[in-house]
Amino acid sequence: MNNKQIVLTAGRELFGERDASAIDRHWAPDYRQHSALAPDGTAGLQAMFRQLPENFRFEPLRVLEDGDMVAVHCIYHGFGPDPTAAVDVFRVAEGKIAEHWDALAPLPGGSAGTHRIGGPRQITGRERTGANKAAVTEWVQERLIGADRDALEELARDPRYVEHGPGPDDPLARHTLHRVLGEGDLVLTVTEALLGPGDGGAEPGDRVPAGCYDLWRVSDGRILEHWGVCQPVPERMPHGNGFF
Repeated sequence: MNNKQIVLTAGRELFGERDASAIDRHWAPDYRQHSALAPDGTAGLQAMFRQLPENFRFEPLRVLEDGDMVAVHCIYHGFGPDPTAAVDVFRVAEGKIAEHWDALAPLPGGSAGTHRIGGPRQITGRERTGANKAAVTEWVQERLIGADRDALEELARDPRYVEHGPGPDDPLARHTLHRVLGEGDLVLTVTEALLGPGDGGAEPGDRVPAGCYDLWRVSDGRILEHWGVCQPVPERMPHGNGFF
């Protein structure tokens, strides 16, 4: 199996088939966790799995593979009364899942939630992976992190552009690019941000640190579609590995 198949098989067996033995088959013994949902190691994953409700399931939407890294844009059902949008990033080593990062955010109900996750799921143009990653990296660093509001307006003016939200509408919030992964026309960027009160801040004027996982679809060198999941960085983590 390639790395993408390893991750999808592991998820299906553990969360779909409720087979706890999948952890021993597909996760490395020294599994390193960055999520706020579980402690480090396979023992932490086992403990989290035992606490999941019976109706818990995950629905993969878009999956991209970049070397030893796999990113999954998905929906979780069962964490709460409403579905949760998420992006999970996995590092695979020697056929086992060795490391994991994620960001989660509530999925709106009704047509807003449908639009948030809608759009094409198949990856095309794999021969342009390198060029697409370079184009998105430059745009994020120089325009988004560079606080170029004209660049955001330029995206919106293109009649082909589709914003699934939450949109990168506050370029002043993004300040560090941590990761760029790509396969074909899909590119994922992970940025550190400061979210305002409308996006998770506690009080007017406050900003809270967050991780923003932005998935971009690129065609002919232009960004034409965007999905995003931003999560405030938890004040406490069940491990010492950090959120990023």
